[in-house]
Amino acid sequence: MYLFTVALHVILCLVLVLIILLQPGKGGDVGAAFGGGGGSNTLFGPRGPANLLSRATTGAFAMFMVTSVVLALYSNKRLLANANIDDELERLETERAKELEDALRDLALPPGMASEDPAEQPPEDPPTP
Repeated sequence: MYLFTVALHVILCLVLVLIILLQPGKGGDVGAAFGGGGGSNTLFGPRGPANLLSRATTGAFAMFMVTSVVLALYSNKRLLANANIDDELERLETERAKELEDALRDLALPPGMASEDPAEQPPEDPPTP
């Protein structure tokens, strides 16, 4: 179902681009773009493409938005499928403790000597001249 939704989404993107490109501008008409003459002898008639293309654009846009929401829901479910907050907090605490131990080892201080809170650290001796 996921692959079908992605394929439909891509197809709707292409269809939307084509429909929008086919719509006439303010001063021109679609028939003139394909070599047709001006005046009332246009490709779709005097008001034919406006209603057809505007309805097609609205329909394609609505389906595009539906597939966008469905794909967002699929993505959210996939991300949250194996998520457990307690496990994630435990993993983060373990990572932070390991990083702290590595930093202490790099400083060559014994693990009980350093504190995470800078306010609890003993003041440094002022430099002597």
